[in-house]
Amino acid sequence: MILRGPFTCLITLLSSSLRGCSAEDSIFLVGPTDYERAHTGNRHLFEFDNPSCGDAEYAAQPFFISPSNGNDWSMENGWGLSTDKPFKTIQHAVDRRGACQTIYVMEGVYRNNYYGQSYNHNNKVVDIRGVSDLKILAHPNVTSRPILEFDGPGGIFGGSVSNPISNIEIAGLEIRGPNEAISYEEAMANRLIKRTYYTGRGIAIWAGHHIYIHDMKVHHCPASGIRVNKGDYVTIADSEVYSNTWWSRSAESAIVLAESINIDDNEWVKMRLTNNIVYDNINKIPYYNPSYAWDYTPIGGEDCSSYSACFQELTEGCPWECRYGKKTQDYIIDGMGVYVTRNSDTYLHGQMELSDNIAYGNGINGVVFHRTDRGVVKRNTVYGNGVVPHMDYDEPVVEDWHVNLSKSRQAYSGIVLN
Repeated sequence: MILRGPFTCLITLLSSSLRGCSAEDSIFLVGPTDYERAHTGNRHLFEFDNPSCGDAEYAAQPFFISPSNGNDWSMENGWGLSTDKPFKTIQHAVDRRGACQTIYVMEGVYRNNYYGQSYNHNNKVVDIRGVSDLKILAHPNVTSRPILEFDGPGGIFGGSVSNPISNIEIAGLEIRGPNEAISYEEAMANRLIKRTYYTGRGIAIWAGHHIYIHDMKVHHCPASGIRVNKGDYVTIADSEVYSNTWWSRSAESAIVLAESINIDDNEWVKMRLTNNIVYDNINKIPYYNPSYAWDYTPIGGEDCSSYSACFQELTEGCPWECRYGKKTQDYIIDGMGVYVTRNSDTYLHGQMELSDNIAYGNGINGVVFHRTDRGVVKRNTVYGNGVVPHMDYDEPVVEDWHVNLSKSRQAYSGIVLN
């Protein structure tokens, strides 16, 4: 590990934690540093990989969307082709996209189908499964951000292993979830049920490459704000992501890169989380994973099969590690701000960079580099995290979700490398 900057932070390896870090502090994880220096020309913030789609092609025939004066009618009559005759929904434009398509989103509120009619449905505001060579951008003349508001699985979803996305840009939008309308009692009652109203994400990409998400405002989503799984060449930048992850049972974090898969053997930085402001993202509901066997735990070294109380789903007599992810978990140790995780086994070529982010007021840690090889963590400003209660200290204000917690969070919070 190479340390740069005036390190005045507390450092603990294995649970490597930094507290009170300033913008000048930085960490460089061990990687091919000579190689990186020799390839600084490859360290662009972002670029697509389809040479057939340049600026001219993306500008050739954009679509325009407006919820107030648009119609999802035929393009043969000119609908969708100008600000005077826009489409009404983003999804309608996505479904009628051409090659190298740009979609300009005008001011207003865009909601998923059947908004307000169900607590458990599968309607996203925008579904981009299998889509490539597409830009979804706020119209350059808007005076306020277009808002995508959801009450189901989420705002923008796309990608799968069998149907990934590629060459996608999303920028300039606001995504708003239902957190403020949900109470702790309602969310706890949903913990074992997992209805979509309580588990929605702002942007969730489940597989793809060359994805550029920037200049976004994503907030009050019950689960993650922005996450990309199984991706390569991903940049999430210049976004404000706050007040997410409150009500999901899935141990979510605000901005996430997970289980990434490299699509080539290039070794330079290909994955970036940079210049984001991330705050007030807190898990308030204990983690629950119904796929865990009663004697399984992914944390600690306990032999859970030796405790009959665990089999009987009892709290007393079953170690807390063995109750992780089970019905009886009554503590919270998850919920990060900027988070890369579980990439070591699948992301074999390329580096990840976490830089210039500001993370504060998050549930556990602000910036986390977890089970991932080859990375750069630098110039992040991290303070005031660890909002989940520590039992050795009195909370200035006791909130309803504090009351049923039986155990403290981790001792330290800040930047973690493990």
